[in-house]
Parts: sequence; structure tokens; C-alpha cells
Amino acid sequence: MAQVTIHYRAALAEMTGKTEEQIKAATVRDVLTYIKKTYGSEAQKQAKRMLIVVDGDSILLDAACDTEQADGMTVRVMPICAGE
Repeated sequence: MAQVTIHYRAALAEMTGKTEEQIKAATVRDVLTYIKKTYGSEAQKQAKRMLIVVDGDSILLDAACDTEQADGMTVRVMPICAGE
């Protein structure tokens, strides 16, 4: 498993009470599972509705959810209509 940084924006930041945190995760699917276990099903549903960007590249959730993460990767979960 890799050490990854998750950045939360908008409603998800409010639900988690954080704007970022570091976790161990092998895939984006692991990140979503972590969100569900830590913050609940509603937080995971919110994350799935948002744009997920891995090291600057947006991913299509179903197509790239099992892509392996490397140490130091950044996962940003943000509203589709917002930027950074």
C-alpha cells in the first residue's frame, strides 16, 4: 500500500471536517472504502458524485478505480463544477 494524500472540497470537506489527510491505500477504490468506513455511507456517496483527480488527471470512476497508487500520489475529490 502507498501513502497517499486525499484533498476534500465542498460538501465532502464539511462531512469529513477536513480539507486533507494522508492514508495508506493501494487504489482509488481503497480511498473510497476508507471514506465510507471512516465517515459513513453518505460521505462515500458524495465522493462518488464528485470529480476524482489523481495527480492532476481526472479519472472515470469505474474505469480507473483499481489503478494502483504510488507513494506520494495525491487524490483530490471535488465538485465537478469547481476548480482549485
